[in-house]
Amino acid sequence: MNYEKHAYLILAHTHLRQLRTLLSLLDDPRNDIYIHIDRKAPFSAKDLEGCCVRSAVQFVEPRISVHWGGPSVMRAELALLKAATATPHAYYHLLSGQDLPIKTQDEIHAFFQAHPDREFLQCWLMEASYTDRFTYYTLFPENNRFILSKKLNKLVKDILMRLGARINRGIDFHLSSQWFSITDGFARYVVSREDWLEQVFGHTSVPDEVFMATLLWNSPFKERLFDATLHQEQKAADRKALSGNLRLIDWTRGPSVRHPWTFREEDWDLLMASPCLWARKFDQRVDADVIERLEKHLTSTL
Repeated sequence: MNYEKHAYLILAHTHLRQLRTLLSLLDDPRNDIYIHIDRKAPFSAKDLEGCCVRSAVQFVEPRISVHWGGPSVMRAELALLKAATATPHAYYHLLSGQDLPIKTQDEIHAFFQAHPDREFLQCWLMEASYTDRFTYYTLFPENNRFILSKKLNKLVKDILMRLGARINRGIDFHLSSQWFSITDGFARYVVSREDWLEQVFGHTSVPDEVFMATLLWNSPFKERLFDATLHQEQKAADRKALSGNLRLIDWTRGPSVRHPWTFREEDWDLLMASPCLWARKFDQRVDADVIERLEKHLTSTL
């Protein structure tokens, strides 16, 4: 599809001031911005007024209460895609409110003009143990962080495993990072499979890391995947390499396997040397200086 505009899909839940910085750096007449604010967030759309003057901004309603690892993450992403595909766009970029661009909008648009009709998704090797999350029924998929529901989920799963009572048989699952940049054609294909996605992933754990790659891998869009290292064994990431989803995410220094490193001022040279277009993640409470410096750097080039 040869559409000019890009759609930014933002999952926002915290750090209002930082989110306003992100939106100001995406504010460009070539971009439309779609924002889902977690129902639990301590701010609303009114608090983001005035962030953008060149981009059209749409807030997705109703707001979903999003829980880490639950199907609600997938549902929020689908709500963003449904809103954005109401108007055709060249690309759809999913970002968190804690992400920031590390390239200018001119550089970002030039990259996609040079790589048209490609799907940008970072896919990984699927470990056998990981499939238990979506081949056995999860009783409370949105509340797995609460002690009681976590224990009940484990109890039900243990019983089902002993009985061999699997769900989602015959589906070729694949694993990827949650964050993506996809074409209009694939975005519309994902939206068209919403009922199937709800049926398959509605009672599973961490589907946001599986549903997009599974759809891609089992569709003709698989041939358009940008990442040349697809499904090869992943070693420690080269932080100067271009990742398949174009996001600089440092998993080597994060506090746990579930949380990537939060970039700081000391990472400035790394951020500037990366060929990626965006970086994840930043936190104004950890280091506000690097956020301010990046904002000044990108706006000074306009």
